[in-house]
Amino acid sequence: MLTRTPVTRFALTASAAARRCYSASARTGPSKAYLEPTHAFSTPSAKTSSYLSLANTYLLPVYARPDFVLERGKGSWVWDAEGRKFLDFSAGIAVNALGHADEGVAKVLSEQSNKILHASNVYHNEWAGKLAELLVTLTQKEGGLGFAPNSNTGNNIQSPENVPKVFFSNSGTEANEGALKVARKVGKERWAAAVPGRKDGDYYNECTKTRIVCFENAFHGRSMGALSVTPNPKYQAPFAPLIPNVDVGTVNEIDSLNGLIGEDTCAVIVEPVQGEGGIHAVSTDWLRAVRNRCDQVGAVLIFDEIQCGLYRSGTLWTHSEYPVDCHPDIVTMAKPLANGYPIGAVLIRPSIAETMTAGKCSALHYEDDGTGD
Repeated sequence: MLTRTPVTRFALTASAAARRCYSASARTGPSKAYLEPTHAFSTPSAKTSSYLSLANTYLLPVYARPDFVLERGKGSWVWDAEGRKFLDFSAGIAVNALGHADEGVAKVLSEQSNKILHASNVYHNEWAGKLAELLVTLTQKEGGLGFAPNSNTGNNIQSPENVPKVFFSNSGTEANEGALKVARKVGKERWAAAVPGRKDGDYYNECTKTRIVCFENAFHGRSMGALSVTPNPKYQAPFAPLIPNVDVGTVNEIDSLNGLIGEDTCAVIVEPVQGEGGIHAVSTDWLRAVRNRCDQVGAVLIFDEIQCGLYRSGTLWTHSEYPVDCHPDIVTMAKPLANGYPIGAVLIRPSIAETMTAGKCSALHYEDDGTGD
């Protein structure tokens, strides 16, 4: 069974391993509780039965759902088709930060849907730049991505080449895919720049700086690239082979970093708080060592803050108040960013973002054009 040991907000030192720790005991193998619904209800009404029949007939059965149908919600509460009221502890798996049926969200969606919903990334819209600016200025104010808290320079327009850049996607897994793509591109350019004449050849194909480092107990998504850095056999085995050149380490193990992260490493991706199977924070001493090793070999450091970021850890980013020598090159986010509306984002240091330009790197476009092509 799972036992809980609560602790307060962890300090920014190696001695503070987690804010809340969950430990497994008396278990000899992985849990398979997800294969069956955890709750059973009395015989459903005709109304609920009709919904369930449609789902059983037409939906791919990849979830073991209980036999009730959620019909509406308000705040932290939801109601099913039978009128039963439930307290929603999952919040859409860390998504509904403002609760269900938030009036502000409903108003904005209604107004915008009556104007224009989608036109693809080929065109500007009035909101993307505003949201990107907010993410950057909040990061400068509250800390993260190399900025100490209160690093903002006021309301003056900053020089564009010195401003972090944002790329929007439709989900968290796509944000991680985008971050990994950026890191691969940076790795190729750094590999080519290391030796005179390399850029004159086909350095994209010849480059050896393509390896990606991830860590045990991570969860970065279910699309092919993100799944490849989610080293859990339960998720990976049915879809193997995955993308190659992925190395797996263990968080908080400093001594193994030199062997794990090498000259052929282009990216290191880690969650500052791992949420798969518990709540496990990584130490700042270890993050500092990872940052230092990435700098030594020219690897891009990615923090996946999709679940732990956007104030879920008490600050804008989990790493916002960490010393800046622990900070990443890229931060990925999603989940509470739009309270359930499909969106993710990649926040990138200027020195990393400069490799991505129109034409050369348009392969990122699929993640936010909404067309699926």
